[in-house]
Amino acid sequence: MFRDSRGVVHTVSSVDPLDDLPPDAARALQDALLRPVEGDVGGALERCDAVTELLDRWQDAFFASLPDVFDLAEERRWAVEAGMSLDEIEAQYAEENDDVDLTAGDDDEDDALEALLPTGVPLDEPGAREVLPEDLVSMLERELLLLPVRTRLEALVAAADLVENWSDLLADEEKLLGHLVLRHGGAHAPLDHEGLADRHAALHAQTGPGHGL
Repeated sequence: MFRDSRGVVHTVSSVDPLDDLPPDAARALQDALLRPVEGDVGGALERCDAVTELLDRWQDAFFASLPDVFDLAEERRWAVEAGMSLDEIEAQYAEENDDVDLTAGDDDEDDALEALLPTGVPLDEPGAREVLPEDLVSMLERELLLLPVRTRLEALVAAADLVENWSDLLADEEKLLGHLVLRHGGAHAPLDHEGLADRHAALHAQTGPGHGL
């Protein structure tokens, strides 16, 4: 992560979100989200939505907590670490004459900053505490919010991408079947939606969140 002279935050994400996500966080997400409870695909999707809302709030809080003043020379060094050129980014801005204000921030800074307090993260979304296991929220707090600032955003984005991918699979029976065939070598009866979801969860229980074929 680095910022340009406008204060816009740039991140470099891996193709596979698991590469940017702490392993313990990925495993906790798998255990809580990927496996339907007694074939309850709807419940799994509800938990995915709750985690997505939580991660969105933490991302907002991250941007709100960034200081207004930063060292551009230091940001240039971080850009090099990310394999990018800050000078090229600035030159592109000049060429495009872009007058859109992309400065990262959040209007409700006080509420957003509460999400980063060491005392815990309040969940304002209705029913979130009932939907998400308490141990999952605690694990994500430890594994994501306590990361160094330079890697925290990438991890938050990776977690959101991973949950979105799983949610899309669970919600779409045809997509789930295709995923089992292409990434897991096939699908076995029963081929109904809940049966496919259970089969997918069982395979990941053996191999972990990734696809180690």
